[in-house]
Amino acid sequence: MDSLVTLDTRLTSIEIIPPSVGRFCTNLVSFDLYGCRKLKRIEGNFHLLRSLKDLNLSYCDGLQSFHQDGSVSVKLPQFPCSLRKLDLSSCNLGDGDIPFDIFCRLLNLQVLYLHGNNFSRLPSSISRLPGLKLLNLSDCINLVEFPDLPSSIAILYAKGCDSLEIVRDLSYYKWLWKVSLWRMIDGERVLLSMLEENAVKDRFMSVLSPNVQASSIYTKLVTLQLPHNWYSDFSGFLLSLRARYGTYRIVIKQEISTDHPEKSGEDWERYDYERVGYVPFSSLRHIPWFNPTYTQNISFQITDKYDYTKKTGVNVELVRSKSKIGDLSEPPIDYSECWDEEYEERKTFEIIYDSNSSEIQISWHH
Repeated sequence: MDSLVTLDTRLTSIEIIPPSVGRFCTNLVSFDLYGCRKLKRIEGNFHLLRSLKDLNLSYCDGLQSFHQDGSVSVKLPQFPCSLRKLDLSSCNLGDGDIPFDIFCRLLNLQVLYLHGNNFSRLPSSISRLPGLKLLNLSDCINLVEFPDLPSSIAILYAKGCDSLEIVRDLSYYKWLWKVSLWRMIDGERVLLSMLEENAVKDRFMSVLSPNVQASSIYTKLVTLQLPHNWYSDFSGFLLSLRARYGTYRIVIKQEISTDHPEKSGEDWERYDYERVGYVPFSSLRHIPWFNPTYTQNISFQITDKYDYTKKTGVNVELVRSKSKIGDLSEPPIDYSECWDEEYEERKTFEIIYDSNSSEIQISWHH
């Protein structure tokens, strides 16, 4: 068994993980227990799996409390400190089911899924996870207090947390770039506040929030006249999109004249969420006509392959720079700390340049 690297027991009727797993599966890297709803206990020396990086316990909602070391009643075992991804979604975890010290050992953890559980508060020790990049708390409907987050956090999902009363200021987290919010909060205001202290001002940012009544005009086509000082005084574009879920494409062109769109008469209240994105100038540094040395007009047109655009609108603004950014010819800064969990076939942002038509296409999937 010391040659075993992957163990997949998804959707089986297993009831107990015996101590022999920790004793003999010494090189196990991935352990998938998704949907093992009859699983009651994880026994013994589970923390000895020193090579384990990915553990999926989602929908193991039959876990019961049992006595560990003859004294402490716990639902969750001691996890190995090698873990990088831990999925405890929909495990029926309530207050007290997550021990305070459970996060103190997980020094390598990058991804933590806790969505769909019943706790009202999380241990404050979650802020001590030094490498945590992604935290998912969506649909934790009893959560009343939002915890302090690790300074390393990059992606935060917190939709459907309807009981939240205490919410932390997200502007403190300098690597945070992708957020899904939980209540009627202006997504544009949240994104701009994140930019105040963010260390990644020349990369994309994306915020999804419940739809709020806004005064902005949303149209399918927006033409923006860049002022003569646009590159020195501003750092990027702020895109606000009212649309359905899915991937949307925004085509950017260089225009000769400026159009002034009329206010749209669409009923935007029909959409549950609004997404707000930040596109830094530096992400367009490879576009030949995107040149900071002269004033130009640029149009933004929203489109998508499913033709939902009949009820879709976009608004575009310039984001004022807090300090002058570098020259477009300079190589981009390495922001390896600003981690994301992207998939090649579905990135949050992707820029495609068509040299034949000189069009820029931004593919945006939150």
